[in-house]
Amino acid sequence: MRITRRTDYAIHLIADLSEKPDSCHGLRTLAANHGVTYAFARTVQQGLLNAGIIKASRGINGGIMLAKTLDKITLLDVFEAAQNPLDVTFDTKDAPWCSCEQEACVCEEFWSSAKDVFRDHLAQVTMKALLRP
Repeated sequence: MRITRRTDYAIHLIADLSEKPDSCHGLRTLAANHGVTYAFARTVQQGLLNAGIIKASRGINGGIMLAKTLDKITLLDVFEAAQNPLDVTFDTKDAPWCSCEQEACVCEEFWSSAKDVFRDHLAQVTMKALLRP
């Protein structure tokens, strides 16, 4: 598992949108404010749109805005919108260095449990709690 720049930017994008939640914001301006390319911002925007976290409108007064209130958006929502579902990859069954002869490696069980703890933590933290403690 890795937290990428996409997730970090998605959090900053939501923070910017939350400053004026009832207004449309131009993605080019938001991208420039954070020093990211418009193309990169578009990929993050698409994930947030698909997840229903933001909405977009076209036209002269168009742009993007929050589709949900900050208390309805969790860090898990943002993480998965930006990066895909949270997962810990641990495959040792065919690894030459793994000495486990069991069907399920005890290490694999540990990492799966750790993923569940992290997932639960992200699901409990709202953007409201993160941005306005």
